[in-house]
This record gives sequence, C-alpha cells and structure tokens, in this order.
Amino acid sequence: MTITVNIGDADLNELLAKVEAGEDVVFARNGMPVAQMTAVSQPSSRAELIETILRERAGRKPVTQEEIAEWKQIGRR
Repeated sequence: MTITVNIGDADLNELLAKVEAGEDVVFARNGMPVAQMTAVSQPSSRAELIETILRERAGRKPVTQEEIAEWKQIGRR
C-alpha cells in the first residue's frame, strides 16, 4: 500500500512506523510526488552472498590470458 503525504504535514515518527510496517510513503509538494520512502531490504548473510557469486561464476566460461591482455590494451587507449 502506498501513502501520499504533503511535505508540510509529515510527522517523521509516524511515517517511519508505516514504512517499518511495510508501506511505501510518497512525499508530495503541491500535489506532485517528489520523493519516496521505502523500507531497507534485509542484508543477506555472507554465506548467501558467496553462494550467489559462485553460482553466477559457474555459468561463465573461464577468462583466458589473451582476453585479459586485450582488455588491458583497450584500457590504455
């Protein structure tokens, strides 16, 4: 659920409570949306991040020394 509030009418503590409850808050000035407040997603555990990286790497072919040398040359241009 999204709540739209006028900037001048905003009570930060009340809005933070709504965001913590899972609602998105849109700030409006003169009826026009100017900002949005949403909850921060919970950080993944280190093990989940490592697993994600390894899963992404598993689907790729290994990089060759020639490719690395070519990338270095491109970067020096």
